[in-house]
Amino acid sequence: MKNYRLILFLIILSSIFIACGGSSSNNEFVSSDNVYEMTDATSAGWKMKKGFEIAEFPNSTDARWGFAPPNGREVAIIRYPSVDLANSDGLQAAQEQTEYIEPIEGIKAYGDKVEKTACRGFADYPPPYKLSDNDSIGLNKIYLLNKNTFVEETDFPFSADCPRREPFYRVYLLEGNLVFLGELMRKEDLNMLETALRELAYKIREGKE
Repeated sequence: MKNYRLILFLIILSSIFIACGGSSSNNEFVSSDNVYEMTDATSAGWKMKKGFEIAEFPNSTDARWGFAPPNGREVAIIRYPSVDLANSDGLQAAQEQTEYIEPIEGIKAYGDKVEKTACRGFADYPPPYKLSDNDSIGLNKIYLLNKNTFVEETDFPFSADCPRREPFYRVYLLEGNLVFLGELMRKEDLNMLETALRELAYKIREGKE
């Protein structure tokens, strides 16, 4: 009788443990087997813009960056013909484009395959970061550096070197045959960025169902 009660107790305890484990696993993102078109992403609010200039993604069908709702963060999407290719070639591409190297000497903190980099490390000035230059007649010009492009000129002189250059895309996520690369915005950590990519992936998945 005692052995029966012990066995029953262990069964109940195991059931509780399994239930708790299943509950916690619901917080983990699991990719679907969906095969998407780029229009599935744009239908979910992602505003597709340009392609990559240097990086090449073998066996991919599309590789474009754009802006994702609700705050307009930049998210690149690489599309593959199949889920298997996304899980192999796409995974490798995502790891290469988000490769962060802890800087030891100098200010480079990114891998050799990273196309886009961002200036990080200014504590007092929000992006875009300002870089000064002297023109041919000796007048100071100030340019605003935003996403690797000189986009604006201002008359206020200010000089600042970039403390550290990091991968612009710091987190990746795979959903079906799509690979997402996400921009780390100011005052965010990597977990917040991962949550944002999950929300975008879920929204695209819902539109497919």
